[in-house]
Amino acid sequence: MPTPLGHALAGLAAGTAASGGRTILGPVKDLVFFAGLGMLADLDFIPGLILGEGAAWHRGISHSITAAAAAGLLAWLWARRKPGGGWLALGALAAYASHILLDYLNVDTRPPFGIPLLWPFSGEYMLAHHAIFPDVKRHALTWAIVKHDLLTMAWETLLLGPPAVAALFWRRVKRRRSEGRN
Repeated sequence: MPTPLGHALAGLAAGTAASGGRTILGPVKDLVFFAGLGMLADLDFIPGLILGEGAAWHRGISHSITAAAAAGLLAWLWARRKPGGGWLALGALAAYASHILLDYLNVDTRPPFGIPLLWPFSGEYMLAHHAIFPDVKRHALTWAIVKHDLLTMAWETLLLGPPAVAALFWRRVKRRRSEGRN
């Protein structure tokens, strides 16, 4: 599955694009919000760590389109009275959904393979037939594992960095244009 770096880049790009490049919370706060939502689904590691069950809870219902819809709905409820709150909610939905898409498009080496994409409508775990993202090693730190994960992060940066940079550039241009009109 992708690293937090890959998820943050995808969340930033997807959230910025879906929100139309608008500044809603603030120039930096929007980007942190979207990047954070891109990583949010992986907080399902925490119950397993607390209970001493490792990744037993990982890749559960937080990795479904229903969870993405819930993230968008919660963002809308929180921001509905803010100017551009609807755009923020759409960005939140896209940022969270980017996590699910990346995990769907990865190499999965631990059962159950895939994610419960359509939960609660289906309990089936789904995974793309052709992976784009390599797995991330979580074993004892050896040079081979560190090297593998660094190469994985380089691959993610190569694929997801350009859309994130394009989103940042678009947002900057849009903000400068709107400042020029005032």
